[in-house]
Amino acid sequence: MSHAEVAVVPETGARRPRLKVALATLLVVDLLIVIGRLSLGWVGQTDLAIHNWFLAVRTPLGGQLVTDFTNLGRTVPMLIIGLVATTTLFLVYRRASIWTVMLIVPVCSVGTTESLKAIFRLARPDIAGAVAPYEDSFSFPSGHTLNSTAIIGALAYLTCWLARRAWVRVVAVVVATTWIVAMGLSRVYLGHHWPSDVALGWSLGATWLVALIWTHRSWLARHPQRSAEAVNGL
Repeated sequence: MSHAEVAVVPETGARRPRLKVALATLLVVDLLIVIGRLSLGWVGQTDLAIHNWFLAVRTPLGGQLVTDFTNLGRTVPMLIIGLVATTTLFLVYRRASIWTVMLIVPVCSVGTTESLKAIFRLARPDIAGAVAPYEDSFSFPSGHTLNSTAIIGALAYLTCWLARRAWVRVVAVVVATTWIVAMGLSRVYLGHHWPSDVALGWSLGATWLVALIWTHRSWLARHPQRSAEAVNGL
């Protein structure tokens, strides 16, 4: 069956209450991680124990391979990946909101990362245990993790929203989840971040992602003709 023969399934508000609950839960998790990092000594002790374990199991080859991967999580590579993937999605599905979603996501995630780093001004692990190239920005939260969670997660969401074939949606979710988890773990493995930095990156990235999905679905519910129409030109 061709794309032209299938209309996009109309959006409903059925899932939005669950998105509200998810968003509220994530905001609480964000706050708890921040409070824990700033106020609870056992969080720092746990960070140090996990950090030391990763340093103990790290190998020179592993350090090089993980560095090659983690460099993809820098701001510029992530923006390039997002741009290429967004362009591809648009060329295939011809939906204007693809661009809207993917222009909002990096602004929110990068803005949140830089703002919170400047506010908390927390130090990274000792450079003696880190793998070069070294980072000189503040540590909390992990920008690689936050931006990857929000941007890669948004690409997976758009794919699940638009793709007709179940296997495409499954692949999108598996690839996105693997990337997001691996990016966060890579930051601890290389000694560039504390585990709590990564935890807040995951949590805040997921917060922005859920907020974005909620907003997008609310817009679709208010414009059912946009949601139900067939994809133009396909």
